[in-house]
Amino acid sequence: MSTNTYPTIETIRIGQYGHECRYCGHAVAKDGPGYRHTTTGQFRCDPTSRALQEARLSDSLVRS
Repeated sequence: MSTNTYPTIETIRIGQYGHECRYCGHAVAKDGPGYRHTTTGQFRCDPTSRALQEARLSDSLVRS
């Protein structure tokens, strides 16, 4: 079962390209009182997508 979560100031980290959501690893931007994911345009995210993204990053690092 996956849980949709909202990124907050406590769960935002500074990444290579700006602010990132700790749950899914996607870029976020301040939008009103909360943070919006720039890739999807949504406030909510699915943490399981982070595992998929990290697997892809790991594969690309191994290949390079």
